[in-house]
Amino acid sequence: MLRVRERQGSFYDADYICEHLIPEDSFYRKFREIVWPMIEDKQFEEMYCKDNGRPAISPSLLAMATILQFHKNLSDREMERACMYDIEIKYALGLRLDERPFDHSSLGEFRKRLLEKGKEKEVFDCILNQLVETELIERNEIQRIDATHIIADVAIPTMVMLVKKGIFEILKPLKYRHKEVYKRIEKEINMNEYTKREINHEGSGRMDMEKKKKRLVEVVNDARTVLKHMEDIKAARDIRKKVEMLKRILQENIEEDAEGTLKEKAYKEKPKNRLVTPIDPDARYGAKSNKKRFTGYKANITEGVQCRFITNIKVMSGNRPDGQTMVEAVTEQEQNGLNPSKIIGDTAYTDGKYRKELKDKGTEVVAPLREKNTRTKSIYPKRMFKYNEKEQTLTCPQGVTTKESYYDRQKGIKTFHFPMSKCNRCPVQSKCTNAREGRRTVGISAVNKELREAERYNLTEEFKEDMKLRPPIEGKISELTRYHGLRRARYRGLRKVSLQCYFTAAAVNIKRWVKIMLEEMKPKLAEATAV
Repeated sequence: MLRVRERQGSFYDADYICEHLIPEDSFYRKFREIVWPMIEDKQFEEMYCKDNGRPAISPSLLAMATILQFHKNLSDREMERACMYDIEIKYALGLRLDERPFDHSSLGEFRKRLLEKGKEKEVFDCILNQLVETELIERNEIQRIDATHIIADVAIPTMVMLVKKGIFEILKPLKYRHKEVYKRIEKEINMNEYTKREINHEGSGRMDMEKKKKRLVEVVNDARTVLKHMEDIKAARDIRKKVEMLKRILQENIEEDAEGTLKEKAYKEKPKNRLVTPIDPDARYGAKSNKKRFTGYKANITEGVQCRFITNIKVMSGNRPDGQTMVEAVTEQEQNGLNPSKIIGDTAYTDGKYRKELKDKGTEVVAPLREKNTRTKSIYPKRMFKYNEKEQTLTCPQGVTTKESYYDRQKGIKTFHFPMSKCNRCPVQSKCTNAREGRRTVGISAVNKELREAERYNLTEEFKEDMKLRPPIEGKISELTRYHGLRRARYRGLRKVSLQCYFTAAAVNIKRWVKIMLEEMKPKLAEATAV
């Protein structure tokens, strides 16, 4: 049951005792000035029963405490202790000096309620809306975008341990909810191998290759035994999901050779989107470059060029391209009254599809086009060919026009072929194509117009000036990851990691807001000191 938080003063309030201890230019004093008027209990009413149950801890208090938790990069237990003994935290939250406001488990329960009601972005949006209303962020301000990786809160298992974890996840609920099935499985496999301790323990010493192969066969056979028994029961949805997860692990990683022997698939034969671990089914193997590989997630961050506030943050699995949530990250800002005139990014955001979708929404994408690959780097670029969309023809720099083409539905590209009779007689054939048959082909996509416009714009001085605005976002990413713990996921699952990102971004935006307020205060403080 939700109870309105009482803010009646007492002689034990930090306000009375610490008013002269907390300086005017303190972050915690300004935090209280900024955040208290914005975050109220009524914003979270639907998360609680109105007229039943024990009175709940004030959700506005928990929301503000969570912001400070991410600001200081504390665990739940550390935040509980800070609320008990840290005078600055007590002052910022309006607590009495002798007050223990909540147990650390209350923070976890609050996050759970936010996720259940889809309000994980509530606090971030509330702060962002206030920044827009006070004109600290201009509605059509130019923004920049970049992505950073977030390492998942998991240990990467070996193949044997991966299969064992998949089996354990099924046996755990089965033991209490389907006892008869559990007992039948117990007769066929060694249950001691699937205790909580064993599935997290690889064993002492290194196992040679033959023993590893033999061990893998044993656990895969155990997995098949479990799956066979699961076919006979009508399990609840959560158990069915775990059964599908185990099937997926076997399908993605295990194969039988010609002799019927079970073995692990070669690395290249495994799907790119394969499951990393059942503990965090949304985490994926990813890479920021050829050398920088990780396991976890990526976060796309948009930031105002002038204001330096974070305007959105979108989380995705680690194996997805950086630019894949770009359109979402920009268009979501409409609900906050933002519509950037330009969005500046690196080559990961140069795709013509992104350009077209955002152009239709009134946002121009500014990003370098990808460098030509080794096969095409020495040939004439597409901008030298004139495409007539109405007539569906393509004309080369030498004036030869062709209609011969075929359409690839999967890629959405129409490929034009120039006649070999013309190409073989062309005086600039060696500059136009390096194909073995000497014939030039050109692919035209549905976003050809946007790409050609970008190609022309990228040759201008204005583009060079725009790109000078992009690098500072690296500083914002460094702040998020180094000082506020965004490099590692605190929780497991895409939505929970998203919640972490939203609260971290909210804390960083408040920090930036306080900095602006303190800069405005400097002349007044200087005058007061002089007097």
